[in-house]
This record gives sequence, structure tokens and C-alpha cells, in this order.
Amino acid sequence: MSEPKTHRTRDIFVEGAIAPAFVAESIAKHASQTAIGAHEIFLGQVRADVIPGSTRNRVEAIEYTAYRDMANEQMTVIREEAFARWPQMTCLHVHHSQGVIKAGELCFMVFASAPHRQQAREAVAFVTDEVKKRLPVFGKEIFVDGDHHWKVNS
Repeated sequence: MSEPKTHRTRDIFVEGAIAPAFVAESIAKHASQTAIGAHEIFLGQVRADVIPGSTRNRVEAIEYTAYRDMANEQMTVIREEAFARWPQMTCLHVHHSQGVIKAGELCFMVFASAPHRQQAREAVAFVTDEVKKRLPVFGKEIFVDGDHHWKVNS
């Protein structure tokens, strides 16, 4: 039995929105890895939510901040857990925006590759949920009328 592979801490944060071209490039970079049979991707996008009872307070953007070092360390733990649960997974990439992201723009990406779709699908669902639960990332919803409030993940 081989020793489990440990992964180095990576900075998952990007300044600004995640460009759709970045998503396409991420997929293209894996085309030469012919042992991969499946890619699964979750993309989070800022919604233009409306606060109930008000048409003035539509979300225009979310300003993301984080305890970056702590979040990156915790992300390493989540990665290790994911690779332990799905050892045939060949790669796992997570990116989260920092700064002001407008409604309609991408702010979060989880990308997993594996020989088979079920492994990739389960890993992406697990990682997405764990990031939302465990990483100290904060979103301040900014409304069209200039008001704001702190987003609470459900």
C-alpha cells in the first residue's frame, strides 16, 4: 500500500471575477491527460437577488473578503480529505474571487477530473459544500441603492 500523497498549500484566491476563458483554459489543459474520463465543474455566479418587500434593494454585486492564509490552509485539509475519499481522482482545482464581483459574474469554481464521472461528480459536490461550510470567506452584498448587508451561507 502506498503512502497517501500530500498536497502543498495553494492560494485559491483570484482578484476579481473568474473569466469564462479561464474555465475553458482549465479544461483545455487537461486534454493531454488521456487517463481522465470525466471532468466535473461547479461554477458559482453572483445572483441579482431582491430583498423581499423591496424592489430598490436588488443585489448589484458582492464584495468578497477572506482570512486568506487560514482559508488556504483549510482548503488544503479539504483537498486531502477529497483525495482520500476518491483516490482515483487525478486533479482538483478550486478558485474563489476576492474583491467586488458584479451580478452575473463568476465568483467560485471547483473542477475535478477522474477516470469516471461518479468520482468527479461526488468530489465536486463534497468540496463545494465543505468550502462553503469551513472557509472563512465573507461576502458583503451591495445593493443598487448603495446599501449593503453581509451574506449568510445557508
